[in-house]
Amino acid sequence: MLSARSWGTGPPEVVLLHDGLGSISQWRAVPEAIHDATGRTVLAYERAGHGSSTPVPTGPWPADWLHHEAVVLADLLDSVGAEQPVLVGHSDGGSISLLAAAEAGVVAAGVVSLAAHSWVEQVCVDAIAEMRETPDRFVAGLARHHEHPAAVFEAWSGVWTGDDFRPWDVRGSLATITAPVHVVQGEADEYASPEHVAATVDAIGPNARGTLLPGRGHLLHHEAPDVVVELIAGAVTDWLG
Repeated sequence: MLSARSWGTGPPEVVLLHDGLGSISQWRAVPEAIHDATGRTVLAYERAGHGSSTPVPTGPWPADWLHHEAVVLADLLDSVGAEQPVLVGHSDGGSISLLAAAEAGVVAAGVVSLAAHSWVEQVCVDAIAEMRETPDRFVAGLARHHEHPAAVFEAWSGVWTGDDFRPWDVRGSLATITAPVHVVQGEADEYASPEHVAATVDAIGPNARGTLLPGRGHLLHHEAPDVVVELIAGAVTDWLG
């Protein structure tokens, strides 16, 4: 069972997908701010194992877990009557948003990917491997947002640092996305090189554009929430009218 929360009434027009260790609460005030700025109904949900959603993971996720989650998203959108929403995903959630539009048959009005991954960079693997050296520190922080923080940390960090996931690269399939895409990343992202933005935009094609935010790291919606809301609200206005 997946937990979700809406801001506004009616079918969702903007759908938020959290990062690899994220949850609804970790979006903080961003969903409400998007709703206030656009007047659109915003939906945020928690993937399985995150927050209060089930089932609880046991060990690392399989190497194709992002593709599986794109299919889950497609089913969720159908179940809530979300027709051509704007997808906004952070980190792994951004990757899932791109895969949903590229492979899972989701017809989106547009996609805003915040610090998303389109292939596995060594800088990301190294950063997560370092996190696994002191898991208790991260699990303690996650406990404020997740019912099973140790399980979700192990599942997420285990798959990202596992050998089976190293070849993951979806740039070859991103050219099938026909919706407009705004690829956004912090210049100081701890989990990706600055080149990741341009490479992802190039893989998608002329319907994509990229923005590299100077001095910002991976958690863009925590470091610069006003900037992120402005970017999302502008895209929503452009794509939904």
